[in-house]
Amino acid sequence: MGVNLLALDLFRLRVFVTVVERNGYSAAARHLHLGQSTVSHHVAELQKALGSELLRYEQRAVHLTPAGHEVFRSAQLMLREQESLQESLRDLRHGRRGRVRLGASIAFEQKYFMDQVVAPFCRSYTGTLLSVRFGHSGQYAQAVLDRELELAYVIDWQLPPDVALEPLHEASLRFLVPETHPLAREETVELEDIAAAGLITGPLTSLESTYYRQILRESGLVGDHSVIEVDGMQARVLAAQAGLGVVATFVPPYASGTVMAPLVQLSVNGPVAQVQIGLVRRPGDEGSESVDALADWLRHLTSP
Repeated sequence: MGVNLLALDLFRLRVFVTVVERNGYSAAARHLHLGQSTVSHHVAELQKALGSELLRYEQRAVHLTPAGHEVFRSAQLMLREQESLQESLRDLRHGRRGRVRLGASIAFEQKYFMDQVVAPFCRSYTGTLLSVRFGHSGQYAQAVLDRELELAYVIDWQLPPDVALEPLHEASLRFLVPETHPLAREETVELEDIAAAGLITGPLTSLESTYYRQILRESGLVGDHSVIEVDGMQARVLAAQAGLGVVATFVPPYASGTVMAPLVQLSVNGPVAQVQIGLVRRPGDEGSESVDALADWLRHLTSP
């Protein structure tokens, strides 16, 4: 197109991106607290400045043109850089040394992760704002590439093709119940016992749940043994504490003995599934001192 996006109004780029992400002018107008005619005007002026049609609204949906795809990707990156700069300036005004945005697999939404990863880092880097999000591994790996996060600590499953995962360690699938659960009194249990007791799983519609169910099948739990579907690891822990069933999660070596008290780990007769856990950073990203320190701490925790 031969147009420098840096010369364009960032506000108009934000309006355009919002129209695409919200799949319509009226939805974008509501989100931006603008009139629909104002949104349409800014998109039209952006197209005029670029000399290219960027999108079409057909069959009640927004469809990007080839030029629109190019502008959309570039605009997203520019807007994220702008937000990052604004965050850095706010941090300076509030006396902070900076911030680190970490995305972690939902499997690590547990107490040991706070005790052994988050707390030591925060104590060592006072003044650095740590932002931690728990969710789907593939999404957070992509978020690193898209500059929404600096680091991702994730399971090697359905990661974007452009992601380079730095392997750190393996994690074992463990089954946990409260001390009052009948299976907690057994020295060893069979997979059939766990199936009979019932599993607390994520909703069938969640991406992470698809992976967990695959791992359960590979471990020998064939079929649907869910007794309740609960979104979020901490919510599943609470469901297990309430005696609603068995919860399964991946446990790294450094969490041994401190998994999810007051839940106890069942000793399963037979092999348990292992998954690869690793660290994702943007290729060639030098990172700040704080980002490097958090990455080094995760490496230290997981080194043999």
